[in-house]
Amino acid sequence: MRHHPLSQSGFTLVEMLVALFILGLVASAGAGLLMGATGAGQQVRDQEARVRQLDIAQALMRNDISAMTSRAVQEDDGFGEALNLLGESAPSAEPLLQFVRADWLNPNDAPRSNLQAVTYRLSDGALVRTARLRPDATTGTPVSQRVLLNGISRIDAGFMRGGEWSSEWNVSRRTSAQILPDLIRLKIVFETGEAFTVTSLTGVRQ
Repeated sequence: MRHHPLSQSGFTLVEMLVALFILGLVASAGAGLLMGATGAGQQVRDQEARVRQLDIAQALMRNDISAMTSRAVQEDDGFGEALNLLGESAPSAEPLLQFVRADWLNPNDAPRSNLQAVTYRLSDGALVRTARLRPDATTGTPVSQRVLLNGISRIDAGFMRGGEWSSEWNVSRRTSAQILPDLIRLKIVFETGEAFTVTSLTGVRQ
């Protein structure tokens, strides 16, 4: 009885190596596309977060400036001269802005006034807002701080009064009570070279 050889089916070693090579190319291309899409998505999320941060900072600064009052600010130590408004470009030894604002919300009817002492300062590239519970504070007065923006190289301040601009403002209660600028402009320049400007009318204009 004669035996016929069985026919063999399947892939040869060469065919398997070619298939694996093609599969590797497809997988590499897919991984590259996935990583690219993930990176692009992260960039979009980062940009959206940056825009939100800028919007919040601008809104808070405009809200503070528009609620500005001519109420003088007494220094914590009780010895410094009371000032209606202190402002100049940053960085500097002095605050970017220091003043008292009104219309501080009091939803729980806490035993306090609606006045709040607010200071903006550029510290190590960060724009920091400091708020004191009472305008004439002592060393024990509650203070809250909030970093609004980071990566800032400088802030150029401008104060307009009667159509004339000044780069600084320093008015004491003793010499010029009730005098405030009509308009305050702050140009914030980041370390990347990007810049944006916050402009607002002050709350009290006489």
